[in-house]
Amino acid sequence: MYLLLKLRLNYILIPLLVIITGSAASYFAQTGKGWYNTLNLPNWTPANSTMVFVWAGIFLLGSISVLIIWNKYSRQRNFGVIMGLFILNAMINVGWNILFFGHQQLGLAFFQAILLFSNLMLLIVLIWKFCPPAASLLFPYSIWVLFSTILTLNVWLIN
Repeated sequence: MYLLLKLRLNYILIPLLVIITGSAASYFAQTGKGWYNTLNLPNWTPANSTMVFVWAGIFLLGSISVLIIWNKYSRQRNFGVIMGLFILNAMINVGWNILFFGHQQLGLAFFQAILLFSNLMLLIVLIWKFCPPAASLLFPYSIWVLFSTILTLNVWLIN
């Protein structure tokens, strides 16, 4: 019981929200799996197992970044904006899966990917000003989103 009292609620809620976000994105990806398998894909498209592994790592690093900011920097001037951008990022991320897999809108998914990358860059810049380690945890995510944006464009163009 003492451990539960000492444990902050955000150590449960933040990872739970990240898991919900990842699960929602995965759900929409699975709904379009049959359609996705009919697409012409660039030969440099990663295997699905690679994508799952990468996204799991990205979500883990993102959770740690949010936890650092929430627990150590909640008094920062831009704290509310940063938390809002994290929430928006999750919504854009799931939205990309809805557009790409759910609605098969490759062009809109490409522009959604650009929006996701822009949101992420803004997050990194804002966080870097007061906590470079928390911002650095988002670098793998930014590299993957940039790669995914280029992949989305290529899939759109060849289909």
